[in-house]
Amino acid sequence: MRVENAADRLRVHRSYIYELINTGVLPHPIKLERAGRFKASDLDKAIGALSKEQAQ
Repeated sequence: MRVENAADRLRVHRSYIYELINTGVLPHPIKLERAGRFKASDLDKAIGALSKEQAQ
């Protein structure tokens, strides 16, 4: 999943995705060609962790 797709999925701007990566909330994307790609399962785990953290 491209960084842009992850941003669309989370309904945030692409720059916020990079902020989440830099703070360690999201895993670093895997570089394929010139674009960073997330494994969908890794992104789902990070979203689940964010949801649990916000619920507390």
